[in-house]
Amino acid sequence: MIKIVLIEDESPARKKLKNYLDKLGEPYVVIKEIETVTETLSFFKTLPEVDIIFSDIELRDGNVFEAYDKITMNYPIIFATAYNDFWMNAFETNGIEYLLKPFSYARFEKAWNKYKTLKNKMSTNTNELLGVLDNYYQRKLASETVYKDYIPIKSSNEIYFLKVNDITFFQSDYGVIFAYDTVNKKHLLNQTSLKEIQEILNPEVFFKINRSEIVNRNYIEKISRYTKNTVAIQIKSHHLKTSQNNTASFNSWVGL
Repeated sequence: MIKIVLIEDESPARKKLKNYLDKLGEPYVVIKEIETVTETLSFFKTLPEVDIIFSDIELRDGNVFEAYDKITMNYPIIFATAYNDFWMNAFETNGIEYLLKPFSYARFEKAWNKYKTLKNKMSTNTNELLGVLDNYYQRKLASETVYKDYIPIKSSNEIYFLKVNDITFFQSDYGVIFAYDTVNKKHLLNQTSLKEIQEILNPEVFFKINRSEIVNRNYIEKISRYTKNTVAIQIKSHHLKTSQNNTASFNSWVGL
């Protein structure tokens, strides 16, 4: 029986992890669910018997590394977070995988299989395991695409920064690119093509539904059939639709 600890302050995220674990079909038990840095410190000071940890980074009362820096972590950790700025911290804290939210089951399964592989290596040769981890993260840090958290926008008299997570969708209008935010404000961007925009976005969060629009998965309120080969997407007061060429891949992207 694999003993698992979930360090995650959002109930839906914990539910998703447990659903994915069930889907694996392997024997496991969640021995502890933790929502705060304080509780993390308290629990691991007891030296519990744990096989694997799934850990978010930003918790209710702070950053989880505030706890990991104060205790000795002898357990492999799969990080699951919406933040892409903590790769090095993860590597330095027994991290074996780094899942960026929202992640798919396929991505989760890949991380789990890495844990099982490393677990088998650990049982035969600890030094070999450490070498595998080191090589893996050196390659990861060298090749991982870093997506933008902010987009700088120049207006007539200032430069301000728009958080990418607050953008509901992008729209191109004859070479002019706009971003709509969570309060439905329309921002004129400096980029001149959606291709430039796509290069700085996490493809697990943003998808180009047609030639002129890219949507943020987190703000899709409703999806419905538009024609035989297209679907309509509602984001706040906006009604967008996929192109025929992009519909199948969009459906796959959202898990339909």
